[in-house]
Amino acid sequence: MSIEHIAVIVLAVEVVVMVSARTGIERRHWAHAKGRGPAPHPREDLTFVPAALYGIAAAAMAVGALTTSVEPTLAALATAAMFGVLLPAFTANAVLRLSTRGGRRAVTPRLRGLAATVAATGGLVSVGLI
Repeated sequence: MSIEHIAVIVLAVEVVVMVSARTGIERRHWAHAKGRGPAPHPREDLTFVPAALYGIAAAAMAVGALTTSVEPTLAALATAAMFGVLLPAFTANAVLRLSTRGGRRAVTPRLRGLAATVAATGGLVSVGLI
């Protein structure tokens, strides 16, 4: 299996994780609107990612790009920014939201490590898409 195939599989898994987290967030919002649940946490959206996760994904993507000698064209940089930084960081945040069911207090160092691993793996493997 080539790096391109692995990158596409990782991309598909990232999308599934993000959709699952988004579905859970929407379910909590609807339950609260119908009076069946507590108020959702502020800033629970998947796009409110901690800056550290962006940094981890960007660093891993840069390491991957340097090891495979990616040609620095505008198209390659745009692809790397989208699939190497944004999607892995959003997915890592989605992992945190799924693990804690949207709560911020339940984020443990183990979960932060898991999110950092997801961001780094997504950033590193995304070089196969370039």
